[in-house]
Amino acid sequence: MENVRIKSLGQYLDIVADYDFDLWYRGVGSRDFKTLPQASWMGINPDIQNTMAYRFLRDYGKYVEREESNPWKTYSLMQHHGLPTRLLDWSRSPLVALYFALTQTIVDIKNTRRGIWVLNPLRMNKLTTGAELVYCPSQMGKRRIYNLAEYKESIYPAAGGEIWKSKYGEALKEDGVSFRSLDAFLPYCLFQLDPLNTKKIDTWNVPIAIEAVSTDGRMNSQHSAFTIHSDSSKSIDELFPKESGVISFIEIDNDSVIALMYQLHKSGIHSESIYCDLDSLSQRIRFEMLGV
Repeated sequence: MENVRIKSLGQYLDIVADYDFDLWYRGVGSRDFKTLPQASWMGINPDIQNTMAYRFLRDYGKYVEREESNPWKTYSLMQHHGLPTRLLDWSRSPLVALYFALTQTIVDIKNTRRGIWVLNPLRMNKLTTGAELVYCPSQMGKRRIYNLAEYKESIYPAAGGEIWKSKYGEALKEDGVSFRSLDAFLPYCLFQLDPLNTKKIDTWNVPIAIEAVSTDGRMNSQHSAFTIHSDSSKSIDELFPKESGVISFIEIDNDSVIALMYQLHKSGIHSESIYCDLDSLSQRIRFEMLGV
């Protein structure tokens, strides 16, 4: 995946048409916005993260029909409604990512480089966990990543990934096979939602590509996926060199932003399709009738 600059929707579609189906996309208003979650670039310590999660747990039931018992579904809800978390949003849709890149507000529009980060989640997880798999914690009984390289007869070819070399202590064992708990990524109050969880040991130092299942309409319309990061992990574009094939960047020509917005809108990607509420409906009509 080579870094390129686009000037039209057709050019963008031609580029992504040659990509694998399993790639994820993240639109940003500037390439200077690294692939790190909000809790990391804001420098929010774990105690504050836990307090925010606790207050969300305490009060969010007033605004949903049914509270979630699954901590990962709750955590993704926190992320999608604006609280800083260790989750970084991606989309399986290149068009959704392009919308976010075009609409993100930037002060210095002339000097910025808008664009789309393109992630190969399977390749990244192969390097970090040793297995070419994307995990879905909200649907897993045992939310664990096993070192499949230790299985004598694994159905998945695997080699030792970076998490098995972690400086944050030894992995736990089950039937002689090393594993690390995905729940260790969570704030403590969410970690405690599962009665099987006891002592929280944060053993992660690299990001993992994960997916979440939710009944939240916004998450569905945005084709959401995530990477989850430890407080100590570097951004993905710093961790993996260009030749790794894990991540690349498609730049947007600054002079083509308005034209791309109109082309994207005519293709059915606009505020209403992204956010699915009355405010976004009004915004769509305003754009169509007034151009603003």
